[in-house]
Amino acid sequence: MKYGYSSTAITITLILLILTGIMFAGCNTKTHSQLERENRMLNSPQFKDGKFVNPIDVPMMAPGSTWKYIKKQFFTSRIGPKPKGELPLKPIQSNEWIGLDKSDLFFAWLGHSSILITMDGKTILVDPVFEKRASPFSWIGPKRFHPPPVIAKDLPPIDVVLITHDHYDHLEKTTVKHMNGKTGLFLVPLGMGELFEDWGIAPEKVKELDWWEQHVVGSLTFIATPGVHYARRGLFDGDERLWSSWSIHGQKRKLFVSGDSGYFDEFKEVGEKFGPFDITFLKIGSYDDMWKQVHMTPEEAVQQHRDLGGSILVPLHWATFDLALHPWYEPIERALAAAEKSNVQVITPLIGERVELNHLPESNAWWRSVDNR
Repeated sequence: MKYGYSSTAITITLILLILTGIMFAGCNTKTHSQLERENRMLNSPQFKDGKFVNPIDVPMMAPGSTWKYIKKQFFTSRIGPKPKGELPLKPIQSNEWIGLDKSDLFFAWLGHSSILITMDGKTILVDPVFEKRASPFSWIGPKRFHPPPVIAKDLPPIDVVLITHDHYDHLEKTTVKHMNGKTGLFLVPLGMGELFEDWGIAPEKVKELDWWEQHVVGSLTFIATPGVHYARRGLFDGDERLWSSWSIHGQKRKLFVSGDSGYFDEFKEVGEKFGPFDITFLKIGSYDDMWKQVHMTPEEAVQQHRDLGGSILVPLHWATFDLALHPWYEPIERALAAAEKSNVQVITPLIGERVELNHLPESNAWWRSVDNR
C-alpha cells in the first residue's frame, strides 16, 4: 500500500495554512490611530519605561497604607461617611441650555467632578458620571449620595466632552457611549484614545493631548496642563494613560479644571503662562495622609487657586461618593475656612443649579441643613 497525500489534501492544507497566516497577521496589524498614538507616547516627556509618570517623583500611597486603610474603613467607627438626609438639587432642563447669551458664561455642577459649561456659544461636558456606582461593577463599589440632576440622553447637544483621567468616578463607559451620538469631539489625555476606540468611538472623534499641547474649537482653546496623579481602570493597566488638568481660554473668559491631583509648585507655572482665570473648578475632597501626594487637601486647593491667579473658586469632588475616610461635609467646611483666611471667593451652588457668571448666586451653605447641623 502506498502512503501519501492526494493533491486535493495538499491544496486544502496549503489553503488552511495561508488562511491561518492571514488571520494571525491580521491580529498583529495596527490601525493608523494606534500607530500614531504609540509614536506620540514614546516621544512624550511624560512616558518612561512603558508608563506615564508624574512631574515629581511621589508614591501613590504611603508605605503600609493598604492595611491601615482597610482597618479604618471596615473596622473603625466613622463620623458622617454619608448624608443623613436628601441632598437638594435642581434637575437640568435641556431647553434652558440652548440659545444662551454667547457673551456670558454659564455652568452647572452636576455632582462630584461633573460640570456642564457654556462658553462662547460652545457647550462643554466635563468628566460626566451618571451611574449609580463609581465602579466597574453595578453591584459593588462607591454608591451615589444623590441621583444625578440629568442623565446622558437628556443633555443638550454637547460640543466637547472633556475628560481629565480614566478613574471610574471621572469616566464611565456607558455615558461615553451615550454621548457618542450627542457630541462631535471627545478631548482626552494622551493614551486614552485606545479605550474610547474599544468602546466604539470613531478615532476621528477623539483628540488626545499631551501636557502643554492645545486644541482649538471655535473661539475656545483647550490646553492640557500637568497634574500629580495616576491612571488605572484594571489590575494590569496602571499608568498606561495620561492624566491631566485643563485650561480653557475663550474670547473674554478663562477657566481651569483641576481633575484629580496632589499639590505641587508647577501650578504656579500654569498660572503664569495661562492665568489669571475667571473660574477655577478644583478638587477638594477624597484626601487622606495615606495618599496625600496625589490628592490635595481643601487648604491646598485654596492655595492652588491662588497660584493659578483664580478669581472665583468652585469646589468639586465632594458630596457625591464616599471615596475617603473624612465626613462627607468636611471638605467644603475646610475649604471655606481656608478661603476666608486667604480672601478667596468661593461659590457653592446646588447640584444642577445653573450659574451665570455675570449674575452670581448668593452664598448658600445648603449642605448644613441636610444633617441638621
